[in-house]
Parts: sequence; C-alpha cells; structure tokens
Amino acid sequence: MDTSALKNSTLSFMKSFNFIAVLYISVVSAATIIKIGNSGGAVLFLKKVNTLPPVPGKMLLISLSFFVLLMVLMYIHDKYEIKHQWYLIVMEFICTVFVIAALQVNYNGIILLFVAHIMKYFEGGSKKLLPLILGSTFFLIFDFNACSNIFNIISFETYMEYYIGTVAAILILLKNLFATLNIILFIVYTILHLREQMDEKDEINSLNERLQAANRELEKYAAESEKMAQTRERNRLAREIHDTLGHTLTGIIAGIDAAQTVADVSPETLKRYLSLVSDVARQGMTDVRRSVNELRPDALEQRDLLSAIQKMISQMSAASKADITLDNSAGRLSFGEDEEEVIYRIIQESITNSIRHGKADRVKIRITREYNIVTITVRDNGIGATSIEPGFGLTHMKERLEMLGGKIQVDGKGGFCVVAEIPIRWGTEND
Repeated sequence: MDTSALKNSTLSFMKSFNFIAVLYISVVSAATIIKIGNSGGAVLFLKKVNTLPPVPGKMLLISLSFFVLLMVLMYIHDKYEIKHQWYLIVMEFICTVFVIAALQVNYNGIILLFVAHIMKYFEGGSKKLLPLILGSTFFLIFDFNACSNIFNIISFETYMEYYIGTVAAILILLKNLFATLNIILFIVYTILHLREQMDEKDEINSLNERLQAANRELEKYAAESEKMAQTRERNRLAREIHDTLGHTLTGIIAGIDAAQTVADVSPETLKRYLSLVSDVARQGMTDVRRSVNELRPDALEQRDLLSAIQKMISQMSAASKADITLDNSAGRLSFGEDEEEVIYRIIQESITNSIRHGKADRVKIRITREYNIVTITVRDNGIGATSIEPGFGLTHMKERLEMLGGKIQVDGKGGFCVVAEIPIRWGTEND
C-alpha cells in the first residue's frame, strides 16, 4: 500500500476511533449520572462538585449529533470542490467545540481529528505548519484542567468515584487509553502526511529532471533536424540548378555547334539557330530564378505536364537538330505537383545526358501506365557506356524518385536507356 492510501486509511480509522471514544465517554457519563440520581446519593454528589451535572439524555444527544454533523461536513469537504472552503473549516471547528463542550471537556482528542482532516488543505510553504500550530493551541485550550478554572464542569474521574475499586479503575483506564491511542494515531497520520509531501516533492524533482533531459534531447533533435533540413534544401537547390542549367547549357552548346556548321553556308539558318539559342538561354534563366525561389519549373507553371514536355522536346530538337520523339500511352498526364515535377525533370535530364554525353541524334521517349505505376523509358542511339558511374544527374534523378517511392534503371549497351518507375497516388486528379 502506498503512502497516500495508508494515510487515508489512518484518517478513516481515526474517525471511527473517535466516534467510539465519544460514544464511550458520553454513555458512561450519562449512565453514571442516572445511577447517582437513582441511588439517593445526588445531594452528597452535588455538594462535592458544587454544580449541576448535565442532563444525561441531552448530553448524549448533543455529543453524538454534532459528531455525526462533523463527519458529514468532512465528507462534503472531501467529496466536492467548495469555492469558499474556509466556511466549511469554520463549521467543522464549531461542531468539534460543541462535541467537546457536550462531554464537559472530558475528551479533547477530537481536536486532533479536526486538525488531521484539514492538513491537506494547507499544503505548500509556511501554510502547512498552520494546522499543527492551531491544533496544538486548541488542544491546550480545551484541556480539562485549564477549562475547569473558568467553567463549572465535572471531570470523568469524579463520576467514576461512584463505582468501587476495580470498576472505576478500568473505566478511567479505558478513557485514558482512548486519549493516548488517538494521539498516537495523530502522530502516525502526521508522519504519513509529511512523507507523502516528500514523495511528491521527490517525484516532482524527478519529473523536472526528466523534463529537462527531454528538453535537451528535443533541442539536440531540433538542431539535427534543422541541419538535415538545410542539407536537404541545399541538395534540392543543387538538383534544381543542375537540371535547369544542365539542360539549358546543353541546348545552347548544341545550338551553337549547329550554328557553326551553317555559318558560312546559310546566314538565314544561322540567325534562326542563334534565335533558338537565345530562347533556350532566356528560358533557362527563368527556370534558375524560379528554382532559387523554390518554385516549380516555369514550363509547369504555365501549362499542363504533357504540353510542358512537348515544348521542352521541341526546343531541344530545334536547338540540337536531334530527332526527339514522344510516345505517350499513359493517357491524360495529370498528377500531383511533386509527381509532375519529377516526371518532367527525369525526361529533361535524360534528354540532356543523351545529347551532351551520348552524342545522340535520335532520342525516343515512351510513357506508359499500368494501374498506379507510371513508367518512363528514354532510349537514345548514342555511344552508350560500358560501365556506368552515377554522376550528379543520375544521382539526383534517383533521389527524386526515392522521395516518391520510385526506382530507376539504366543501361548503356547500344546507346543509353533510362527506365524510371513512379508509383502515382490515387486521387481526384489521377482517377
């Protein structure tokens, strides 16, 4: 059983114990008063005490009634959230005083029960000592010897003088035993109460330490996440700039090479090639600016995916004199923005690599779709490669695909072939 449960059990036992003590003293005192009156010794008893004893039935009724009322108030105090709990504390104290007064201050242990009950409402700081200070003060004030100097009251021991020898001793012993055991119970309850507060303090300190450790881990994680985000952003910008500049520069180089071959033969054709080179350069500049500004390629901003791919193919064909064809059997190309951008960049990078590195003059692009898998195949008639070392372009194509859960395969035999598979999310755009 934990400290809190043991403390609550001790308080419950104190309530039952005090009820028995009050019942014992009130019943024994009332019965003794009745016996004295019936025995004919009332005159002698009155001369000895020099005051009238309380009415037996009234004494019993008042003490037990106010004790029951005290228990009800304590139950209400514990069960419900009372906004002005001071009112209940004052009412509980008044009931306690009435019980003590009804017993003619022959039992003041109920003060300790009252103090034990209100302890939990005075936790924290210097307030937690207030119930103990008040309890000690009231315990001394409601002492029989102190009150007998002010009020005409009759002690329990005086009533017991009616009985002879052993009976009187046993009755007085029981009364003193109730008082002593109640003090012991109060001390045990106080120790448990302080222990519970210490446990709560230790638990709070432990939670604070764990919270601080968690904060340190969170700060460390945040720093690492920020570093990773910066790295991802640098890689993203690098991919964007590489794709855009690589494609643009390839188009410019191919256009200039073509212009050189006709420079001496056909000035008009030369002008047309230079115009195409200029268009490609301007488009590349626009794409670079948009990439730096974290936007999609300009072609995708202005038109749908299929139209953007067709325009890119047209520009590259015109600038490089390569025969670039597109076979789209996937139907309507309308996907999420990130999916469209990956498809566009893969085709763009593949064409660029075919012309720049493969020296190809014929490139075939095929787009197919089976269920939610879109397959892009780009095959050229270039020089190919016996061993393929992934460069910047292939690496970033792979990274782009992995972000969407896709994969890529490359083959350099008999020209160069790129096969990319992209799982497309189902939705309103892709249905």
